[in-house]
Amino acid sequence: MIGEVGNKSGEAATSIRSAMRGAGRVALWALVALLLGRGFFATVSGQAVPEPSTVRAGAGEAEEAFAVRFARSYLADPANPGLAGFLAENTALGGGRAPRAEATVAQAEVSATEELGGDRAVLTVACELRDARTLYLAVPIARSAAGGVAVLGAPSLVAGPAVAGVESDRPQPLAGAGAGEITLLVRHFLSSYLSAGSFGELAYLVSPGTAIEPLGGALRLVSFIGVEQLGSGEGPRRELIARIRAEDAESGAIYPLAYRLGVRKGARWFVAALAGAAS
Repeated sequence: MIGEVGNKSGEAATSIRSAMRGAGRVALWALVALLLGRGFFATVSGQAVPEPSTVRAGAGEAEEAFAVRFARSYLADPANPGLAGFLAENTALGGGRAPRAEATVAQAEVSATEELGGDRAVLTVACELRDARTLYLAVPIARSAAGGVAVLGAPSLVAGPAVAGVESDRPQPLAGAGAGEITLLVRHFLSSYLSAGSFGELAYLVSPGTAIEPLGGALRLVSFIGVEQLGSGEGPRRELIARIRAEDAESGAIYPLAYRLGVRKGARWFVAALAGAAS
């Protein structure tokens, strides 16, 4: 009798465990179905599954403009009482003296941002002076919850970015029987590119489907130094470096310039790309 009771109890416990495992499987598959259903609904309805929000790193345009205005005013006259309008409360810059007129700022822009945490950052402003120097002014700022910006104290003059330790491209002489034709094309193209007033004057020299906006006489070709190719080979497509000397029509200055061009061979050679100017 006791054995029968024990057997019945064991069978009942086994049945309960089996039922619980079955219920667990049902719950798991229900959860999977729910997730798949949400994804399917998002797909057919054209709505993306929500992604975690992202925050733009670095300074915003308003902060950069604020730092540039401060840098211009500070370098124009570090003793100007008007600088107090840029400063956080209970902040002072100390004494200073205005520069000579030729040392004033001609152009300035933010060149680097270092986030310090706690709504604080250092914005480095590259300031090109009228005496041909460039000063890098590191401006410490704080941001308020309302979107305001204030300078936390006197800025510092820092070194500019180091020159990258990389080698320039190593062009090679034009290869193959088409070298002479390519040279004539590039010389003719660059002369027209500097002087032409519309693309129509270049169209004959340019590959169909490529549009290049000419300079409209801003520069005049003084001398064509030569053209070389990047990489070896005699294929129907080449990447070239062409070097010229050109005169600024407005100032009379003469600049040594290098243009990176792509050319291709069709019925004849065409200019297919001009770095920074082709679309």
